[in-house]
Parts: sequence; C-alpha cells; structure tokens
Amino acid sequence: MKDIKCPNCGTTFHVDDTLYAAILEQIRTSEFNKEIERRMAEVREQFKTKEETVRTLAERAFEQRLSDKNLEMSQLQNEVTRLKGVIAGFDATMKSEISAIEAAQAKMLFEAVSSKDKVISELQGQIASSEEAHKVAILEERNALADNVREMEKKIIELELKLKADRLAAENRENQLREHHQLQLRDMNSEIDRLKDFKLRLSTKMVGETLEQHCSILFDQARSMGMYPDARFEKDNTAVEHSKGDFIFRDYIDGCEYVSIMFEMKNEMDATATKHRNDDFLEKLDKDRQRKGCEYAVLVSMLEQDNEMYNAGIVDKSYRYPKMIVIRPQFFLPVLRLICEASKKGFIERRALVQELELARNQTMDFAKFEERINRFRTTFSNNVTTAHKKFMAAYDGIDKIIESLERQIKALRDVKANFEASDQKLLKADEMVGENLTVKKLTHGNPSIRKMIEDAREEN
Repeated sequence: MKDIKCPNCGTTFHVDDTLYAAILEQIRTSEFNKEIERRMAEVREQFKTKEETVRTLAERAFEQRLSDKNLEMSQLQNEVTRLKGVIAGFDATMKSEISAIEAAQAKMLFEAVSSKDKVISELQGQIASSEEAHKVAILEERNALADNVREMEKKIIELELKLKADRLAAENRENQLREHHQLQLRDMNSEIDRLKDFKLRLSTKMVGETLEQHCSILFDQARSMGMYPDARFEKDNTAVEHSKGDFIFRDYIDGCEYVSIMFEMKNEMDATATKHRNDDFLEKLDKDRQRKGCEYAVLVSMLEQDNEMYNAGIVDKSYRYPKMIVIRPQFFLPVLRLICEASKKGFIERRALVQELELARNQTMDFAKFEERINRFRTTFSNNVTTAHKKFMAAYDGIDKIIESLERQIKALRDVKANFEASDQKLLKADEMVGENLTVKKLTHGNPSIRKMIEDAREEN
C-alpha cells in the first residue's frame, strides 16, 4: 500500500501498488508532454532570435552599402556639376566629351544600382536558406521527439499489458490457493469429525495403543523418506524398578550416540469418568528417562483437550523437570526434528572442541619437546662457542708474537734499507764528482808534456 497526501486539504489516501503505478505513469506522461512543449517553445524562440539577428545584420549591411553608393553618387553629381561649370565657356566641340562623361557616369550609376540589387538578392537568398535550414532542424527535432513519444507510448502499452497479465495471474493464483485451502479445510474438518467418532467408539487402553501406532507409523514414514537412517525408535520393553516408558529414540553420528529421547503416549476417551492431567505423568516420565539414560523426555498427550496452552503446540516443562516437553500427536515429527537438529549441532560443536583440545594438547607436547631441543642446542652451542673462543685467544696470542717478530725484522730491514740508500747516495755523488773532475784537461793541468803526448795520440787515431 502507498500513501498519497493531498497538497490542498492535507488528507492522506491509501492506494494499492497497481493504482499508484497508474497514477505515477499519468504524472510521468503529463510531465513528458510538458517537457516536449517546453523544448518546442525553446526551439521556436531560438529560431526566431536567430532569424531576427540575421535580418538585422542583412538590413545593416544593406543600409551601409546603400549609404556608400549614395555618397558615391553625390560625389559623381558634384563632379558633373563642377565639370558643367568648367565647360560652360568651351565651344560645341567639348559637348561631345561632356556627353561621354555623362554616359560614363550614368553607366557607373547603373552598375552601382545593379551591384546593390545583387547584394540585396544575395542577402535575401542567405536569409531564405537560413530559414530553410532552421525549418529542417526544427522538423528533424520534432520528428525525433515524436519518435521518442511513440516509443514511450509503446513501452507504456507493453507495461500496461504486462501489469494486466500479472494481475490476472495473481488473481488466478489467489483463486487456486483459496480453493486449495477450502479443500484442505473440508478435509481437516472431516478428519476431525472422524477422529471424534473414532474416539467415542474406542476404550481408554485401545486409544493409547492406537496413539503409539500412530507415532510409530509417522516415524517409519519419515525414515522411508531418508530421514534418521542411523536412528533406532523402539518400544521400551525392559522394566526397571517395575516401571518403563513407551518408546525410546536414539540416533548416532559415526557410531557415537548424540541424542536420546524417552517417549510416553497418553490418551483417554471424552466419556471416561476419571479425568487425568498431563502433569500427573511428568514425574514418572522423568524417572524413566533417568533410569534408561535418556537426555530428553517427551509426553505425547491427548489429555486436557480444552486446555489452549497444550492445543497451541509444543509446551516446554523444563522449569519443572530437566528437558521435559509436552506435545500433541501432530507435533511428533516437528519436535523430533528440532531436538535432533539442536543435539546434532551441539554434538558437532563438542566434537570440534574436543578435536581442537586434542590438537592443542599435542601442540603443547610438541612445544615442550621443542623447548627441550632448544635448550639442548643452546647448551651444545654455548660449549662449542667457549671452545672456539679459547682456540681463538690462543691464535690471537700466536699472531701477536708473530707480529712482534715481524716488526723487529721490519725494523732491521728498514735499517738495511737506510744503509743501502746512504750508499746509493754516496755512489751517485761519487759518480757526479767523477763526471765533473775526471777529465784529461784537469788531469793534465800543470803538466804540458803529458797533455802534448795525449794530443799527439789523438791525432794519430
């Protein structure tokens, strides 16, 4: 449902989705038409403005050219008047020249008028072509808008047809559901009447046995559909402390039991003198549950048929006895499914927690072993480091001794090198002195006879 508020009186109307969609489509269609009219008015106004602008520019250009031609004509007329005054004193021979000048002026005036007419015709052609182009543009835009309008109308028609088809389909489904529900209601009423008649014709014991058979048949039907493949639903035939229940349900996952339920079925005729209550059987059912090691206890009862609390569905009695539930027969399979699913989820979570705990325990043990290995490695590594440190210290001492010995040898070698360098300097000095002083001239200085002998030997060579 949609709410529409009147803008004038403020009244709020409630309309369904179909009527609201129709109103919305009307509003959209009117707004679309208004938009088309507004766009057409804008296009007309633009065309009118452009047309006036072109006409104004053409008129201004024409007036400018006309004024130029008029000025030129006035100048020519002034020139003719001046020439007429000049040639007034000339003889008749000059009249032919004046006539030629007037003819030339008339020709020039005619050419000017022709040019002006040509310009006017060109401007008029430009205006006509501009108007034609604007008309074509407006026509094209109008055709495009018309196509859009036709497309929108086509879509609106398609949507209306689809809406009508959906409405008819919904009405057909509603009629079918109504007929189906009426059939179900008739069947249910007939079944209720049959059960009431059947109850009146049975004894109290037979009604109870029939209720047990009813639950057993329901469970067998559920198992035939693939439910509870590993479960067991059996009568409780073992009496403990002279007491036993009706049925025991147990289900398993991978061979491990994850849920167990003790069932008790109670019923009595409407005409029975002694009327029992459901609470009368809860204590015994709880003891049977504990004796047989079951987790849940379910009382399937037709007692207290006028009690609306039990007729409403599943009644939890766990505030009196742990995990105690009272149901009507029609809720046998739903409550069984609810208990199984809840227990299965809890069992899976517990098993996951146990696996995580086991994994954590194994990881703790692995960590302890890892810590032991780390400590052992740490001790061994520390011993190895100590031994290596001692060897390194001994090696340091030997290297220091070798360095001291080498330093002494280096010092001795440096002394030898210094001696060699001094000897080398002395040799170089001696060589220099020999090069400067050991000459024939210096050796024979003050001994002319020996110099004479040397010169003679040189000349002979």
